[in-house]
Amino acid sequence: MEVIIRRAKESDLNAIQKLNLELFKHDMQFDPTLNLNWTFSEEGRSYFLDRINNGFVVVAEIDSKIVGYLAGGDTRVLSYRIVNKMAELDNMFVLKEFRGKGIGTKLISSFLDWCKHSKYDRVCVSASAQNTNAIKFYRKFGFKDYVTTLELDFNSQ
Repeated sequence: MEVIIRRAKESDLNAIQKLNLELFKHDMQFDPTLNLNWTFSEEGRSYFLDRINNGFVVVAEIDSKIVGYLAGGDTRVLSYRIVNKMAELDNMFVLKEFRGKGIGTKLISSFLDWCKHSKYDRVCVSASAQNTNAIKFYRKFGFKDYVTTLELDFNSQ
C-alpha cells in the first residue's frame, strides 16, 4: 500500500469537505455544538479554498483515493505575546480503516516541515479535552499543553 502525500488542489475540495464532515461527526462525541452543515456551507467552502490557495492543505492518497487530509496555515498572534509568526494546524482526518498505518504522521510531518521552511516561530493545535487519542498523538510531535479553555453551558443546567 503506497501512501502519497501531496499538496491539495481546488479539484480536491469536495473530497476534503467529505472528510471534514466525517471529522465533525466523529468529534460530536466531544463537542455536541459542532454545526454539521458548516463543512458544505459557503463559509466552509471559502475556508478550505483559502487554505488551499493561501495556507497549507495536503491530502493522503492510496490508489488515487483521498483517505486523509490536513489543513492549516497562518494564524493571528495575540498582541500581548512576543511571537512574530504563528501557524495553526486547523484540522486533520484519516478514514478509520486507514488509521494506524502512519498516514497521520506523514500528514503532520509535512505540515511541520512547511512551518519550519516558512519560518514560523510557533505552531498551535487545538483538540477537545476529552479527545485523549488526539492529544496523545499531537504530544508525540512535541506539542505541549499551553492554554486550557473552560466553558460554561447555561443550556445544560
